[in-house]
Amino acid sequence: MMTVYSREYYQAGLAEGKIKAKKLDKYRLGPDFILAYDLGPAASYRTLLVDRKQGEIVLRATTKTLLAHFVNEDLPGGYPLQDKLYKLLGIREQHVISAGHGAIFSPESFHASLVDLVALQRMRGMEACQGGLLMTDLAGVNCYFFQVKRGYANASRQVKEAVVHNALYCSLFHGLAGQVGCPVCRQGDWNLLYGPSYQQAVEADLAGRIPSLRQLLAEIKAEEKAVLKQILLDELGLPLLPDDLDYALKQAEKKLLFRI
Repeated sequence: MMTVYSREYYQAGLAEGKIKAKKLDKYRLGPDFILAYDLGPAASYRTLLVDRKQGEIVLRATTKTLLAHFVNEDLPGGYPLQDKLYKLLGIREQHVISAGHGAIFSPESFHASLVDLVALQRMRGMEACQGGLLMTDLAGVNCYFFQVKRGYANASRQVKEAVVHNALYCSLFHGLAGQVGCPVCRQGDWNLLYGPSYQQAVEADLAGRIPSLRQLLAEIKAEEKAVLKQILLDELGLPLLPDDLDYALKQAEKKLLFRI
């Protein structure tokens, strides 16, 4: 018999002492992460997290804090590259962070008041349930319910957007233009990221739209320079001309070049 878990299930179980979750001060999102519920500001432990090896964990840190640490400290390309792919694919809401081998998805968005997170590669299926989203784990034993204020149809569309976003991110790093992800990333159990129906949709969507990683990183670098100029010239009021800053940045780049 399947067990259905939800934010309310964990809130009640923890409050009544029926759930004995492991208490941690720190946690880094990684390959063993399955999902996390934001239990709300009234909870003594803000986040209930499920890890493949450690089981149920509670943390005082919010899900947003965990995700920010992952994106800013562990993810190649960081947020600027994720944002580039949002814009390239026409994704208007931020609801996925792609890592190639997996993707962290929010059933609402990262800007909701309570942000739940789920690793799509750890789920095998999804369906509508009581106005929300029900996801089933790879073993087909556990189901996780997520509230979605705008309904299942919208959440389903966002999952498909997340799949495309992750496939593009993976293809950039593996140099597999025109392909979905890579053979290494696709190994293992069937899951929401690499199911056949999604792969066909991704292949059609990405056809002819894959830029090079070098091109995207160059664009990000140019944007960072523009922000730096704005800070130095306007906010700090330093007596620098734009050409002076361009010269300084070029000299700094030369000093960091690989030489043999």
